[in-house]
Amino acid sequence: MVLWIPCWNLKLQAWVTYLSRARAATIPSFLVAVLIPLHSRSKINSTRTVIMNSFRKDTCWATAVRWLAGASTLLYVFSRFIPCTPPDYRPLIDVSWSLALHAAFDRHLQFGRDIVFSYGPWGFLASGYYPPTHLISVIAWMLLSLIFWRAGWQVARHLSGNPLVSWLWLIGFTGIASMPVGADIDVRLIAWMLLLLFLHFFVEEGPCTPTQTLLVVSLGLLSLVKFNGFMETVIVVAIIAADNICRHRHFPWIVPLLAASLLCFWIAAGQHLGSLGLFFLNSWRITSGYTEAMMLAGENDIQDIGCFLLMATLLCTLIGYVAWLRHRFFGMLPLLGLIAILFISFKHGYVRHDWHEITAVMGLSLASLAGLAIAWPVLKQPVRLASLPLLVVVLVFASSTLGRWFSQEELPEQLVRTLDISRVLAPIKLLYEPGYLRKAYETSLADVRDKFPIPPMDGEGDIYPWNQAVLFAHGLRYHARPMMQSYFATTPELAELNAAYLRSDRAASNLLFRIEPIDHRFPSLEDGRSWPELLTRYDIKNANETLGACVLLSRSAVPREYHLTPLQRTSVHFGEPVNPPSATNGPIWAEIEMGKSLIGTAVSTLYKPPVLVLTVSIRTGEQFDFRLVPAMARSGFLLSPVIGDATSFAWLASTDGQARLAGQEVMSMTISARTQSGSTICYQSPIQLRFYRLDYPRQDFNGVDGGAGGKVN
Repeated sequence: MVLWIPCWNLKLQAWVTYLSRARAATIPSFLVAVLIPLHSRSKINSTRTVIMNSFRKDTCWATAVRWLAGASTLLYVFSRFIPCTPPDYRPLIDVSWSLALHAAFDRHLQFGRDIVFSYGPWGFLASGYYPPTHLISVIAWMLLSLIFWRAGWQVARHLSGNPLVSWLWLIGFTGIASMPVGADIDVRLIAWMLLLLFLHFFVEEGPCTPTQTLLVVSLGLLSLVKFNGFMETVIVVAIIAADNICRHRHFPWIVPLLAASLLCFWIAAGQHLGSLGLFFLNSWRITSGYTEAMMLAGENDIQDIGCFLLMATLLCTLIGYVAWLRHRFFGMLPLLGLIAILFISFKHGYVRHDWHEITAVMGLSLASLAGLAIAWPVLKQPVRLASLPLLVVVLVFASSTLGRWFSQEELPEQLVRTLDISRVLAPIKLLYEPGYLRKAYETSLADVRDKFPIPPMDGEGDIYPWNQAVLFAHGLRYHARPMMQSYFATTPELAELNAAYLRSDRAASNLLFRIEPIDHRFPSLEDGRSWPELLTRYDIKNANETLGACVLLSRSAVPREYHLTPLQRTSVHFGEPVNPPSATNGPIWAEIEMGKSLIGTAVSTLYKPPVLVLTVSIRTGEQFDFRLVPAMARSGFLLSPVIGDATSFAWLASTDGQARLAGQEVMSMTISARTQSGSTICYQSPIQLRFYRLDYPRQDFNGVDGGAGGKVN
């Protein structure tokens, strides 16, 4: 027995020494230090000293690694969210509404009344640079980035306690949330929703934790950036509130917290409380008319949509199973939240199946990454085996989608771009070289100025249909109409907002008028209800096509009146030609009533109906196919003659323009659906047509630059 004790001592000392030298054995070493009183006092002191020194070293290393991982991810989040680099190339139509939103915030225009758009009073945070608002953008995104980083780091640590794994997850999640480089805010909004939803149901315990509180406050701001973000926020907050009531048996403080945050940020943006109701009403009108007005078919609709729906279904199955393991029947709540987020992403990406598809697949990628973070810690091997391959497949799909829309620059290349040292350190560059963004802004405006010359004009002005960047480039004060870009006046109520504005004293003194319909719509369809007001309340001042192919209109000192004289009312079926009244005695105004069937309503809600086509034959014998938006056609538009450019519009206003436009008279028209089968099951038939003659006083072009003596080009 005496011999056995020293041997046992030697073995224990060897085991303790091994544990103390192993960096991964911090916790076992600590446990041995606690149990060491079994030995003699001298042995205890020497052994405990070795162990505690090792424990301190391990703790220092672990702390340093955690701080390094946290600091580097925070810097990366700053670099991705704070507007600290010149914007990448964006279409001029997007640059225009971005500049208009910045100017609206700077001038405290009232959203819902002065400005009606799919973005709110904080919409300028979505993208773009504008000197008067840039500091506010930087401060706002710095605070939002801190909240995003805190919530993202908690989800990352739930995935793994290993700092490297957590670092990789958060870098990937942040990078995808900002994809593609220079894009809009939609994917970022999805990331915020996923963080709040998964934090509440899978990471944190408690009805309202500090991190969730910060996320909800930030969502009060982001809800006023873009209206679809508000809809997603309401859904997620409602689901969490239901969980607070049903499972936690607590009052849902998250609801009044969101309401208070939204009101505070509404007032902080210089908005009146009385405008809030109009903002929600008109934003909902835009949303409800979006599908029919903005839908666009892709080259591979069935293939792309099938892939998305398949992977979304697999992901929801995985998350639903994890939610069931954790919450049983209450697991339906986070599953419903995820389905809602993915459905909104699907509608955003595939109703208008162009580069908007990227939003859908990036949102799916974010959801898969978040799904991995909550599925991997589940101690069931099949769950782990399912989550990782699903993430890989989704990322491959997202990568190929990015490659199709960005010149073969797929997801890995885009992520590598975000890790470029100049981009990562861009927030720091703002401190010592703040003028480089201003220089890039001035250069871009100079490019627009060179590309789009305009007639000389004084004072403030507006531009039709959407190119506000031209006004900013030429240093003119932008005077916005409510529907600031005409293609978004998608319903009779929205179109009437602009027409009523032109009749009011608030209308702009000068207008630059161009005809640039999107998606090959019928030319006079966009803001069609405003055309009679433009022809009678404004005078043509310059119609020289060489100056940017636009017409300059100035507000008339004495407004004229117009009249719509009823001519014909008829019914017609799809594909059946109809001959409108002659335009010999004046232009023909048309109103087209076509309702959706019950099937069409369901299809529009879940996806999109077929695109409608208006085929017109004109007097010269030519035939043209144009896109027809039902709600726009219902509000009324100029049908005949076909006005295809700004010069033709100028002749429409002139005393001798009737003869010049005679060749553009519509002789017949047909409405059909753009489908392989030609099926119109989504719409009611017959279609109701109403034709009117538009009577108004004409303008003498003598003295008009580009208009006298046949000088209109």
